[in-house]
Amino acid sequence: MPRILLVDDDRDILDIMRLDLEDDPENSVDITNAAAEAIEKVRKQLYDVIISDWRMPGMTGTDLVRKLRNDGCSSYIILYSGYTMNTDIRTALDCGADYYLHRGGDPDQEFAELRRVIWSITKKKT
Repeated sequence: MPRILLVDDDRDILDIMRLDLEDDPENSVDITNAAAEAIEKVRKQLYDVIISDWRMPGMTGTDLVRKLRNDGCSSYIILYSGYTMNTDIRTALDCGADYYLHRGGDPDQEFAELRRVIWSITKKKT
């Protein structure tokens, strides 16, 4: 059962993503709207996948990724953001994220891509 943590300051996005990912009964999904709380959750629970927004109050998604990696987190981390500049994508991957997905297009396609990535990395672990 893949354990997934969603991190986004927008509660509506969190709820929509959680509902979509929980359509697969194999997924176990936790949510938080604060990066600091995400760090605490990761210290207490091992997650297969962490999906985080880029811009959040208090700590950016890249800062969160750096902190998690520095703390030894080996979860697969996806930054899911509306920012699309090539330098931002490079920064996201350079800070330790495993994947970058642009938000702002067709939500059905974006969620399908998230599910595909989650499926592919969790199936590799089994």
